[in-house]
Formats: sequence, structure tokens, C-alpha cells
Amino acid sequence: MISDTENLERFIARINETADRAVEAIRRDTEKYVAGELEKAKKQASREIHDSQFTELDKLNEKNNTDIFAAQRRETIRLIEVRRALTDQIFDEARRRIGAFTRTADYAGFLTASARRLADVVGADSVFYLREEDMKYRSDLQPYCREIKIDSELCLGGIRAVSRTKGLSADDTLDARLREQREAFYENSGLSVTL
Repeated sequence: MISDTENLERFIARINETADRAVEAIRRDTEKYVAGELEKAKKQASREIHDSQFTELDKLNEKNNTDIFAAQRRETIRLIEVRRALTDQIFDEARRRIGAFTRTADYAGFLTASARRLADVVGADSVFYLREEDMKYRSDLQPYCREIKIDSELCLGGIRAVSRTKGLSADDTLDARLREQREAFYENSGLSVTL
């Protein structure tokens, strides 16, 4: 049976493959667009050199540089919007799949394994925080902690543990895992865009 971590790693790998293909297509389009605009600007400058004085060429170069900068800025803004939409689409799908997972029988095992790990790290005297929907697993998780409470900020599931006596806390929630994956996606997907 494939572990949840392996499933998540495969899912993130598929997300990164999709993103890499999208980034490559965007890069090619951008390079083609910028090269075309630059070629147009060069041709226009070349024509006007023959028809005007040297000072007119300076004005034209300044105008062309301004136009190229404006075109690059518009394209960059468009790419940022495409990146945001692609990222949102990917992580909306991830959120949907995680929600489906929490409705399966495997989710109880995931929570129990998480509780064991958290008890080892934070201690069995800790307080576990769950989303309200997961309180039905309370009896399975109780042996690993002192108390279980509802965390109304949790949306996806998992456990957050806090030990006040040791001053430790650990977050093994699906919410935190998805946030971390989103950050890793931005860093590793190749979808970076600069203004």
C-alpha cells in the first residue's frame, strides 16, 4: 500500500511537471514576443534614420526604448496573472483531493500515525488540536495526548500539538502541509517572474 507521504510526493511531482511545461511555453512565448517587438523597433528605427537628422534618431531611440519597456512590463504583468491563475488552479485541485482523502477510511490511520509521531516529538502531555469534523476520531487519538480540543481555524484536517510544560509545538496539519507545498512550488516550479 502506498503511504500518504508517497501519494503526496507523487502528486507534487505531477504538479511540478505540469507547471514546468506551462513555464516553458510561457518563456518561449515571451521570448518570441520580445524578439518580435525588438525587431519591429529596429526596423522602424532603421527607416527613420534615413529620413531624419541625428537628433531625430535620438528621439526615436528614446521612444523605442520606452515602447519596449512598456511592452515588456505588459507581458510581465500578463505572466504574473497567468502564474497566479495556474497556481490557484493546481492548489484548488490539491485542496479538493485532500478533502476527498479525509472522507476515506485511510484518513483515520493517517491521524493515528500523526498522533504517534507528535507524541514522540512533543510529548504525551500535549494538547492536540483538531478540526471539528475530526473529533469523531477522539477516542483513537486520546492515548497519545493529555487533551484534545477543536481548532476552528483548521480547514483540511490533521493535528496540531502543543505542550506548554515543554514549550514545544508541532503542526502536522494538512493545512500546514499544503501551505508548505505552495511555498515550495513557488520556489521550485520555475514560474518566477520579475518586474
